[in-house]
Amino acid sequence: MNANLEEPEDTPGTERWRSISDLRKLGPSAVEYLIINLWDSDRKVRLAAVDALGEIGDNRAYEHLVRMLSDPDHDVRFASVVALGNMGDVRAIGPLCEACQDENGFVRTIALEMVDKLKARQST
Repeated sequence: MNANLEEPEDTPGTERWRSISDLRKLGPSAVEYLIINLWDSDRKVRLAAVDALGEIGDNRAYEHLVRMLSDPDHDVRFASVVALGNMGDVRAIGPLCEACQDENGFVRTIALEMVDKLKARQST
């Protein structure tokens, strides 16, 4: 999933979140830097970091992505659910079940899909 981060080219911060997003190309060597950016004040930077970590799929990000399920921004929570589901770690079933109670309907829906995906993986 690539988060929808489109903004006009001259928007302040655009270069920052694009740089964070591009770190996915470095793979596991970028994980620690991406984790640091999960706590950025700019929601777009957090979103780009979550998205990149989910694509990389390194287990070092697991606990941090679980914490992002309580981010104040629903897009960041949504991306965190997707990232955890795509990582395939069955430990995420519990936190994702909790995300099924999120105040945002889109987050609830994708959390349920990811729980089903992980349960199916667990049973094989």
